[in-house]
This record gives sequence, structure tokens and C-alpha cells, in this order.
Amino acid sequence: MIILLPLLVLGGLLVSAFFSGLELPANGPLWDIAMACGFMAYVLVAFLFLLTGRPLRIPFNDGKFFTVAHRLLGCLAGGLVVLHVGLSLWAEPLTARYLLPGGPGYMLAGLAGLLLAALAVIPSFHAVRSRIWRKAVRFRQAHGLAALGLLGMASFHITGAGLHVRGWKQMVAIAVIAGFCAILPWVGRHGRLPRPSGHRRRNTAPVAVRLAAMVGGVALGVSIVYGLYLSQWLAP
Repeated sequence: MIILLPLLVLGGLLVSAFFSGLELPANGPLWDIAMACGFMAYVLVAFLFLLTGRPLRIPFNDGKFFTVAHRLLGCLAGGLVVLHVGLSLWAEPLTARYLLPGGPGYMLAGLAGLLLAALAVIPSFHAVRSRIWRKAVRFRQAHGLAALGLLGMASFHITGAGLHVRGWKQMVAIAVIAGFCAILPWVGRHGRLPRPSGHRRRNTAPVAVRLAAMVGGVALGVSIVYGLYLSQWLAP
């Protein structure tokens, strides 16, 4: 599906930034799977600034497709964040010390990112959203701020941890990619191209469900393969 092309490009750019010429740590399968889940979550969070839930020109599907795809991929990103945290604590329980007050800033940023992910995902369901906000515009504003905060906290967490991102060129690359993704919704609102002629494809919500299932399967599969095989192979 063509909507996956920008996701693949974004993932490729971030892979290049993460794994560009530095020695890669391999700290055991469970820990490495946790790190891969965090990376996949970061890619999805950045991608969702493009797939905001508003209809795009391509694919020319109805609005339900974009709404469902955004919500499900957001849930997938949130689930990967939970796996990243949970598996990290399981692999190394002493990591919990760094999440207490007074811990390193990059770890507290990761904890803040977890809370922001919950604030972004849970109210996206109508049953919850209608109890908190009476107007949809209020929800969109709060959701957008939570998403921006999540992207910022995750970027700081990644660069501060110094596991895969150590060099200043890597940090600049991550900052540029994150900044570009952050302004995409603004560009989308104020730089719209003329609407294509014709009618959008109808009843495409099931396509969004299959898309999210495929992305989720690939993300989990790649994370497991990385933790079990690739991390050891790539390590010096």
C-alpha cells in the first residue's frame, strides 16, 4: 500500500541515523528486543505526524480509513512503548532506579514519554473522549500537544541514553527528522494542494485495520529477530 512508502522512508532514515558507523551494543536478547520495540515505537510516533487522521490526497480513501489507521497505529505505538519499558525492567530490574525522582534526565524524559503516550492514546477512543471534552477541537488541541511532547521526550530519551545515538551528527540527524515530522501537520493545514477530482473510495476502514495488523506484525517480528539474531551479528 502506498501509504507505507513514507513509513519505510522514515524508518530507513532513522535506521541510518541510529546505526551510522558506531559500535553497536548487544546486551542480551530480552534487552535488545526491548530496545528494538522502543525504536519501532519512535518510528510510528514520528510517522503519525504525517498520517494525522485527516484525509490525504494519496491514497484516495474516505476519511474513515485515515481516522481508523491513525488510531490503531497510535495504539500500536503505545503498546510498543509499554513493551519497551516492561521488557527493559524485566531484563534489568535495576533500571527502575533510574525512573525515580533524581534519576537521569533522559530516563525521566522516557517516563514522561510513557505518560504522554497514555494521554495521547486512551482519550482517542470516543467513549473516553466524550467524557473529557465536549468539543472535538479541544480534543485535537490536547492530542496534538501530547503528541508533540511525546516526540520531544522520546527524542531526548534516545539521544541522552547514548546507546545507539552517541555522535553529534547522529543527534543532529535525529533532531532534524523529529523537527520535520513535528511541522508536517502545520504544513498539511496551510499548504494543501487542490483536491483531486472524483470520489474517494468508500468503506475503506477494514483496509486500515489490515494495514495496522500488518505493521504491527512486522514491527514485532523485526524486534524479535533483532533481539535474537541481528544485535549479536551487528555487535563488534
